[in-house]
Amino acid sequence: MEWDYDVIIVGGGGAGLAAALMAHQQGASCIIVEADGKLGGATAQSGGVFYAAGTSVQRAAGIANDTPQDMYDYLMTLNRWKLRPDLIRYYAEHSAEALEWLISLGTEFPKEWLVKSGVDSVARGHSSQGAGSGIADALINAAGAKGIDTAVGSRVEELLVEDGRVVGIRAAGAEIHAPTVIITTGGFGNNPEMLQRLYPSACHGEWTWAVHKDVPYVLGDGITLAEKLGAGVVGFDTGLVLPTSGFSKSLEAFLPPWIIAVNQEGSRFMSELSPYSVCGYLLNEQTGRRAWAIFDEKALVEASTNTKYLDPYNAGISIPTWEEPTLREQVKKGRVKVADSLQALAAQVGIDGLALEQTVAGYNADCDQGCDSMFFKKAPDYFPIRQAPYYAVEIRSAIIGLTAAGLDIDKQARVLDAHKQPIPGLYAAGEVLGCFHGERYGGGGLSIGNAVVFGRLAGTEAGRAAVAARTDEGVAA
Repeated sequence: MEWDYDVIIVGGGGAGLAAALMAHQQGASCIIVEADGKLGGATAQSGGVFYAAGTSVQRAAGIANDTPQDMYDYLMTLNRWKLRPDLIRYYAEHSAEALEWLISLGTEFPKEWLVKSGVDSVARGHSSQGAGSGIADALINAAGAKGIDTAVGSRVEELLVEDGRVVGIRAAGAEIHAPTVIITTGGFGNNPEMLQRLYPSACHGEWTWAVHKDVPYVLGDGITLAEKLGAGVVGFDTGLVLPTSGFSKSLEAFLPPWIIAVNQEGSRFMSELSPYSVCGYLLNEQTGRRAWAIFDEKALVEASTNTKYLDPYNAGISIPTWEEPTLREQVKKGRVKVADSLQALAAQVGIDGLALEQTVAGYNADCDQGCDSMFFKKAPDYFPIRQAPYYAVEIRSAIIGLTAAGLDIDKQARVLDAHKQPIPGLYAAGEVLGCFHGERYGGGGLSIGNAVVFGRLAGTEAGRAAVAARTDEGVAA
């Protein structure tokens, strides 16, 4: 067969761009085929955090002893060892290398923006200057400088197979042939049918939407394409869900510190300042998979103007969901419930009124002492719930932060079939994978980290394999 390229990359987000650059470094000719009209994908629209251990940024910030072993232990423990140790080990050992590579391409990660983005004890969340575009633009510019071919506005319809091996793609009615194909199409947060099949616990009817709703092809195309060839799908019902009031499709990854969140039983069940890597899961585990934010008139008037809690990763997020004008408007619409007593408020939303009174009494006593003795919430100010009227806002974990079900790969990033055998010629990386994240999202930056680390691996392995095949064919000829 006459090859058009050595490597075809399906998807032009962070994983695809990283894969193309590494394949090019191996001497392979490659093309990125992207369904959208531009490159960057979900990476460009993200908050731009990269999760890594043992980096120059950490050392500049005074963190000198964070090791890959520390990261490995944290991620494995958080997920109760229900992870692929080989992939987690690979990520832990190569995350710093990938971050330094991004820095060499022009991405800036200010040491002042280094954050604890998970529930670990070390700051590993590297926030990039310019948020997600700071990472995506560096990759796009590097690919352009290398002369890597791209085809945007070209949605892949089929993977071509000959003699049991993937040998190219069909897109827009045209066939392109290559001995290796890398799938980096991202997740499926914008595909309701696939969400119901692979991530049902995140489905809350009209409440549900994905943070990448403005990236039109986050539809699980790579999963669909590979499944037709017998690829195995793993990671059922895993991903990251974020809390929302349901007022609008606006990202609210963090609850305001001045509310308390109670379940149907009228009890608090978490610190309201729990990181987004924890909050959504805890909320989803409550009766009916929902809870209520409770606060009073004083908090509404005095506390709702402070929105600093929204943007700990310096991504430029400022959403007025929990500000007084929005809440007053939602009262008029009936979305925010209001009453002159806690018992009446509880009756409106269907929760245990006596338990709610007891919960509020305990919380108020803590506020008077300037602490939260139950969940140790470290709020900038504490607002007891004493001044009528009282308010309740229903909250659910209905925003899809990422989907973590998808394709399975081996240590060479080769896609595995349902029997754990590599599909010849097919590789994958990024959010299309279902074998990396596990039950609990480890921390902000693991999504982009997965894309870049395993994108680099897939590009390296596919590039080497393609170049070796070309060389062998030349010798044989």
